[in-house]
Amino acid sequence: MPLTPWASPAFSMVRTLPLLLLLLCGTLAAQDVPYSPSQPGFHAATVELARHCLSNNLFSQGKELRDEALKGASAGSDEKLAAEKLAQEFDLAKPDVYTAKAWGEFLDKREALQKQRAEAAWKALGRAGIQTVQNLDWDHKAAREAYGYEWLDGVGWLKPAEVARLKPCVHALKDAPAKNERVATWASPYVLVGEHFTLVTDLPWWRALRYTKLLDRFYNTFFELFGDVIPRRAGINLVWLCAKAEDFIKVSAEFDFAMTEKHEGAYLRWHGFSVINAQRADEVGRLNKARDNLARTLYHEGVHRIVEAGCCGKLPMSAAWGSYSEPHGWIVEAIAIVFENLEIKDKGHSLSSLEAQRTFSLGKMKKAESYPSLAPIFRQNTAEFGTSEPIHVADKYAVAGSVAWYCLFVKKADYRSAFLGLLIDQYRGDTKARNFEARFGVKLEDFEKAWKSYAFGK
Repeated sequence: MPLTPWASPAFSMVRTLPLLLLLLCGTLAAQDVPYSPSQPGFHAATVELARHCLSNNLFSQGKELRDEALKGASAGSDEKLAAEKLAQEFDLAKPDVYTAKAWGEFLDKREALQKQRAEAAWKALGRAGIQTVQNLDWDHKAAREAYGYEWLDGVGWLKPAEVARLKPCVHALKDAPAKNERVATWASPYVLVGEHFTLVTDLPWWRALRYTKLLDRFYNTFFELFGDVIPRRAGINLVWLCAKAEDFIKVSAEFDFAMTEKHEGAYLRWHGFSVINAQRADEVGRLNKARDNLARTLYHEGVHRIVEAGCCGKLPMSAAWGSYSEPHGWIVEAIAIVFENLEIKDKGHSLSSLEAQRTFSLGKMKKAESYPSLAPIFRQNTAEFGTSEPIHVADKYAVAGSVAWYCLFVKKADYRSAFLGLLIDQYRGDTKARNFEARFGVKLEDFEKAWKSYAFGK
């Protein structure tokens, strides 16, 4: 089963609305942008970002930004007054309406502001402010280079030795030959850069080509199904795919998440890439007589990557861990489990049920007449969901996948929007503001009864 674990110069007070708008639109020079909450004018842009959210039915995010400005702005300042006024301009009690367009535009604006603040901090503080800069903009070029990193197209920021190792191995998928006489090793792998995913792997060339192509098509399939709510985000979606378990073990330890030969892989959220053990995935596939268990693993971890990118964008590093403490951690795995049985065909795709390992677990529960209660599972955060409490973790994964399938496909008209809204709120770190009934329009006990009838015929 795929595992998911899961860094001043004085500034004159901004006093007028035109200046607030100019600040957010980026027409002021970067050095004029306050980069610290302690600087006068810092919260002006936050207020305008809140206004944008509230104007586009993103009420929870708008309220969060407004609260941030109210807490940080000085008493009597124009920033604080502007934040207070938002409660008069908008009905803050309205429910969110998440769309890919609205949420994507918010992420664009927030990331642009973060980049401005990071550049201002770099100009003001230089290397002494490197942690502040990277917290705001992890990809800030000068800060990354000061830390000794180099950029490799298609892969991202690496130490010079890694760039030297991988650069000669890079192939653009669109120009890649059908055959490659060079035999890859982990010391000298293939680096295939597709339209949406990059694969670093020492699998045979034909398999490297196959899985890079499958990942690109998986990406498009995901957004065909959910791209109305989850926005596509620009960036590198990187997978380190080790042919041998021994290399996987070493690589996972190097990336600060040591795994064993029994693990199929993980999406490492703090790095923004996945590490996959092809040897173990293939072994499990043979044991389960699966169609392509390595593809299943890649799709599962791939969902984690593109959902996080679509829900979080490029968060400040200090804010990137918020959702781990929130209830409804199950939903992070649930959306990934939905795609495990995806079959990419020459034309189109098939996604008609949960994958066999999940249906086997559900069948076991049905045979034993041991039907799980959803409430204790829904109360768990991401880390708690990964434990075998209150039921075995494999069974929890199956339950999460089944609830997701029920919401997204079986009862699409009733629960799809609520499910995807909860998914975004989980990544935002804000699942407690509304209870299940307020979100889904049904009492949890009634929902559970109907879901059990679907899942177990109970």
